Amino acid sequence: MIPNMTRSSVASLLAAHLGLPTHVAGLVATRSFRSITVTYHRVRDTTWRWAPAATGAHSTAVLFSADGAEPRAPTGDADHPAAPVGLFLSPSSERTLPWRPRSEVLGVWVPESLLQDFTEGITPDAVDLAPTPLTIGFRTFAQAVVRHGDEGSSMSQYAIERLLAEMTFGALVEQQSVETGQRPSSLLERARSIMLMRREDPNFSTPQLAAELHISQRQLQRAFARAGIRPGDMLRRMRVELAESMLRNPLYSGLTVDEVAHYAGFTSALQLRRALQVEGVPSPTALRRSETPSR
Repeated sequence: MIPNMTRSSVASLLAAHLGLPTHVAGLVATRSFRSITVTYHRVRDTTWRWAPAATGAHSTAVLFSADGAEPRAPTGDADHPAAPVGLFLSPSSERTLPWRPRSEVLGVWVPESLLQDFTEGITPDAVDLAPTPLTIGFRTFAQAVVRHGDEGSSMSQYAIERLLAEMTFGALVEQQSVETGQRPSSLLERARSIMLMRREDPNFSTPQLAAELHISQRQLQRAFARAGIRPGDMLRRMRVELAESMLRNPLYSGLTVDEVAHYAGFTSALQLRRALQVEGVPSPTALRRSETPSR
């Protein structure tokens, strides 16, 4: 059974980007985790056509074949299935998706504004996701949460939302490595990607960053010094940006300041308040007074 409120929001997404009503899209189940929605389909119309949304809901999506049978190749040759395990689609992209008959399809719908927290406002168009431990694990996790009936607490809802957003971002970063045969082009880009993926972990610090980059802390500091910033300052700024977005967003008004601090990567509310002050950002109380509607 799909709740009416969830069905309405999902119907808007499907109509906006695929031009399909829920029954034609074969919608079987859906779960929402704050701003992110996961959908499960048994395909009836074997060809889906993703197009830019003219009005209404705008979202990025990652589509997986949930039964392991990938979409047919763009040529339509059923003997040569497409290699990717999944497909990332931006709100502005256009793509024909020729699913095999009776395919089971999994969709992870992430608001573009949320994904831009990770990508600095630059969202790729359409990206084929190669089968890797990350993308296969992403698909498995999304399957598990859409099939689980328990709504969970507000904290688990938040945690799942952030995990799905991070997995989407991580899959995009990883695909860049697959396509180029190497890591992103500069040390700072690689460092920034890792920071974004790990900023919510209060135990993550610059020594761990240097270790993940396979360089010394001195090398890391020199690379950042050339850009006029220290790695610790960048990490603090990323955590402050995340905390500020949560404190301004009514979706997270049920979380205490201590909880926001924890989810943004700070060890305590006091550490969060000090970081806000250093970055010239208003206090948690002031930010909550200026809550803006979520996009």
